[in-house]
Amino acid sequence: MNIAILGLLAQTETAETIVETNVGGNSADLLSLALNADIIVQFMMITLFVFSIVSWAIIGGKHGQLKKARDSSKKFFQLFWQAKSIDAVVSKGSFRKSPAFNVFKAGIDRLRENQDPRDAAIVEKEIKRATEEEISQLEHGISFLATTGSAAPFIGLFGTVWGILHAFWKIGRTGASSIAIIGPHIAEALISTAVGLAAAIPAVIFYNYYVSRIRRISKDLYDFADDLNDRIDREYYNAT
Repeated sequence: MNIAILGLLAQTETAETIVETNVGGNSADLLSLALNADIIVQFMMITLFVFSIVSWAIIGGKHGQLKKARDSSKKFFQLFWQAKSIDAVVSKGSFRKSPAFNVFKAGIDRLRENQDPRDAAIVEKEIKRATEEEISQLEHGISFLATTGSAAPFIGLFGTVWGILHAFWKIGRTGASSIAIIGPHIAEALISTAVGLAAAIPAVIFYNYYVSRIRRISKDLYDFADDLNDRIDREYYNAT
């Protein structure tokens, strides 16, 4: 009985020594585990970091773009409806950061080339094209957030599965199943899942948020395009 107890204590001391050797000191933190991970797991984590960095760049840039688009378009809508005529709007100047003004400008430029009432469809088509182009610019980059939100967890999961397989491979090679042997490898694998979720969660949240904002701006632009067509018909084509 005493021999068994002594043997258990010796095994425990050996395990503690292995733990201190493998993950002791500075190697105990997550960064050290990631740096010492299997090459495949490291590649997965680097890929996820790239996804995360690009996603945050899009998130930051899209916030400013949508805010400017909303504020400048709101100002132009006010000018458009306060002006007594389209010519009065033209004389007020430009709103270069405004999607609404860009739609207006495209329509007026086409109108100057097509003054005949029979050309009304050409102007209407140009206004529609300009509206869709402005919406496309607002949506640019949003699809990457959706891709990150859907793909990052699976990339992280692949790194986790690979790390666990590597841990079991080491068990088979060494014949030891002590937590001190396989623990660091499992921890490395789980870091991959954590990084995947860290990249995916913000991407999904901001994707849904920006899609909602773009949908509202798009509705305003489509409504404005209809109003612009009606006003052009009333002030130019029906007046001739």
